[in-house]
Amino acid sequence: MVNRNNIRKMLLTDTPAVFAIEEQISVAPWSEQLFKDCINVGYDSWVLIEDKQVVGYGVLSYAVNEAHILQLAIAPEKQRQGLGEKLLHHLLDQAKIKGAEEAFLEVRESNLAARALYQKYNFVEVGIRKDYYEGLNGTREDGLSLTCSLY
Repeated sequence: MVNRNNIRKMLLTDTPAVFAIEEQISVAPWSEQLFKDCINVGYDSWVLIEDKQVVGYGVLSYAVNEAHILQLAIAPEKQRQGLGEKLLHHLLDQAKIKGAEEAFLEVRESNLAARALYQKYNFVEVGIRKDYYEGLNGTREDGLSLTCSLY
């Protein structure tokens, strides 16, 4: 089997495809401009490519010795194929390269698939952010704050 996917730095020209995925997977999507801003200010922004198409993306920020995974997403039609794990592994490797000792992220309490993936990578819950995420029809959902040691 030929591996037709790879991970590379996100380019400004990738942002329309990234935003198209974001609109499909999020109740309150980031704007295309926000992704452009992340690239322009130097956030560690990545895309997962399959057959020359963007099918996933991730964004990391850093502070001192910590990495914060701000975004990690896979196109709906490509989910449950191991691509999220591949991208998460890449993001954690990049964080280590940059000298981060811990990684942090927030995840919707209801996102059981993502929570299972993070647990596989030894993320543990360190807090709850009440009403952190926007839901449908003006509702709110709690976010779980997770962290893992990178060493």
